[in-house]
Amino acid sequence: MIKRLILIAALAVAPLSALAQEQPVFKDYDQMRNTLDELMMSRQIARMLGRFGGADEMTEDERADLETRMRVIFPMDFKHKSTVQTKQMHEGWSQEMYAYWTGLSYVWVTVLLHQRESDLVVINIKFNTDFFPLNDSF
Repeated sequence: MIKRLILIAALAVAPLSALAQEQPVFKDYDQMRNTLDELMMSRQIARMLGRFGGADEMTEDERADLETRMRVIFPMDFKHKSTVQTKQMHEGWSQEMYAYWTGLSYVWVTVLLHQRESDLVVINIKFNTDFFPLNDSF
């Protein structure tokens, strides 16, 4: 049996002008959520990290290694997704937790979001195979 690894990726957004690759900026919530769901459900962790602001935090090899470990832990794409909880804050700020799963294999994702006048920015994203460390941030 493969020992279940705990994966944590916490990514803070660098100043937007400093990002050389894709920026964690979306036109709206639906675009952000559809992008996240597509990448997480298909276990495309390296692409997800690049799209959600991790390209400047980890090397390409580190992102590829993390994706490989994720694919070992979760050998099949996720079939289900749901929003576990939402915390509305002030002035466009919110935090959400999502679950992705197949059978009894779960991964948890949290995002810190900032809704601005014309777009939505993902400020921070974390994912883990253990629910409690991410839930404790609510």
